[in-house]
Amino acid sequence: MSTIERPKAGEVEKRQAPELSLDGRRIRGLIPYGVESRDLGGWREVIEPTALRGANIDDLVATVDHVGVPIGRFPTTLEVEDRADGLHWSVVPPESRADVREAIERGDLRAGSWRMVVGRDEWRGQVRHVHEIAELRDVSVVSHPAYESSTVELRSAPNEEDNLSDEATTTEERGEEQRSEATAAAESDETRREAAGSLRVEGRSGPRSVRGLAEEFRSRGFPGESASVSWDEYRTATFSGAIDVLYPVRREGVALGADKRYAYPAFPTVAVDAATTSVQVLRQSARTLPSAADVIRDIDQTTTKPEVATTTELVTVSLHQVAAVETGIPNVILAQPAIDSLIETDLRLALNAGLDKLVVDTFVASPNQQSGTDPLLVSIRKALTVLQAAGYAADTLILPPTEAEELDILQTDGPEAFYVFGAGRFAPGQLFGLNVRVSKSIVAPTVVDTAAYGKLYISPISLSRFEQDAGATNKSTVRLEGHAAFGVERQDAAVEILASS
Repeated sequence: MSTIERPKAGEVEKRQAPELSLDGRRIRGLIPYGVESRDLGGWREVIEPTALRGANIDDLVATVDHVGVPIGRFPTTLEVEDRADGLHWSVVPPESRADVREAIERGDLRAGSWRMVVGRDEWRGQVRHVHEIAELRDVSVVSHPAYESSTVELRSAPNEEDNLSDEATTTEERGEEQRSEATAAAESDETRREAAGSLRVEGRSGPRSVRGLAEEFRSRGFPGESASVSWDEYRTATFSGAIDVLYPVRREGVALGADKRYAYPAFPTVAVDAATTSVQVLRQSARTLPSAADVIRDIDQTTTKPEVATTTELVTVSLHQVAAVETGIPNVILAQPAIDSLIETDLRLALNAGLDKLVVDTFVASPNQQSGTDPLLVSIRKALTVLQAAGYAADTLILPPTEAEELDILQTDGPEAFYVFGAGRFAPGQLFGLNVRVSKSIVAPTVVDTAAYGKLYISPISLSRFEQDAGATNKSTVRLEGHAAFGVERQDAAVEILASS
């Protein structure tokens, strides 16, 4: 019986997406989100919309068939933009690579491709859902596609008003004469810039794909009776804001991804239907691993092999309402831009705090250690040791605000005190290789393996308006609401550091 060989997170993997078309000099491609691939050998793949949010793209290049001298390099001659439908990339190959343009025109090269290192995935039957891409190594022009629903095209270099977000228009719509003039002007501008030593980086004057939360709800009919957005849309609007170009947010202190004031964005999330009231979670309550010495056996050994002992149970976890309301809002305000601050700030912060508490409240049942007389820094390192000894790969440290402050202003002993981390540089940051988050809901510092600990299950988020006083006062109540639960899968994948007794 043949077996299907599935890819594993951490390996370098290659994917393709069609089609190539000829329209001047610029090559544009797409890594699609939410689209199921072709059959990749008995299995298919879907890249989730947030998968590239934290990806390392510092060494990203554009190539032909993934080999040879690059035809572009990020962020100078290769441009990327994260949008709702996928990661768009754009490159103008050097004049010396006319063979690439000819191959596209002939149809020899007709697909876009990329190489990636997957950080976290999930299998649902024979469909692999990629939740995190740790590194994007290159994008390339190749022959055969693995994804059917995205395009790669070769286009002329844009003028000053063109950018990755512009709506595509056909040559027939613009007219042949306008096309010739625009192409000539663009190529002339490109020649001048190449003479200066590099290709130009396009501006971003087109419409943004990532909107604020208030805009997302308004586009769905708010302030009508009720409007809903999916969990992925809520998360994208909440944590990406209006910044939808990858490179500007890749600077020190600002990561691609979620607000460091909360713990829950560090954990995997599973979107559930609005009608879901409970979920089934496979929970591991005990695990025993054989010693490494017993696992290594003589090649001709015939005795019983060492056993991994595990105890699991299927647990039903009920979802909770996570909701906040604001009352007494004048109806005239609901149609004004001023309502944005209420939705973007007050109601959103209240909802996020509730989601955060769902997660951090589960830590109280995890193993803990008394800090005793150990400084907090030492206790954190010891907690990391406990998790490593148990076979977990701890990746996150969650701190209450007071403990974050303690570490931020920690000084050395002696006559000349120095800030251990440099004043003001600790949070958010990294400590012992752990990503640091600060949660006002957490009781004690906690070190956790977020990939192993559990998942947050959450429904679409709705924004609803209710008329007050039977319409007599022209005031309304606004409610932001969702349903959520946190399902713990391995309780011992977290260690809580208790205060001195």
